[in-house]
Amino acid sequence: MTKVKVFLSFEFDKDKELQPNFYEQAKEHSCHEIENYSLKETSRPNDNSWLREAQKQIALSDIVIVVLGQDTHNAPGVKKEVTIANKMDKPMFQTRPQKRTSGAVPSAGDEITWNWKLIDAKISECLKK
Repeated sequence: MTKVKVFLSFEFDKDKELQPNFYEQAKEHSCHEIENYSLKETSRPNDNSWLREAQKQIALSDIVIVVLGQDTHNAPGVKKEVTIANKMDKPMFQTRPQKRTSGAVPSAGDEITWNWKLIDAKISECLKK
């Protein structure tokens, strides 16, 4: 079982339940040992400490996964995290839970359905890069 440090990017204020759901499901369904490198608080405008923590956690992670909730594509914190991940050249993709229909986040990589076979395959693909 491969250990993978995952930074999960999501709309903190509106989709807070998606983050613990992802990690709980990973324990049961993933072929990888997924470690949580996500932030524990929402972004605030002009908050340099939040920005530094996001940069630190993304730098420590192996991969960034954007979880697409209803308004993720409009979330300022998600946009900042995606920009940081791209500057660091981190492997990144997006996953959409069932019954979520919002748009994807620009420059956040491929979009896949929230299905553990697909997520595991995409993680494995990203780790090879």
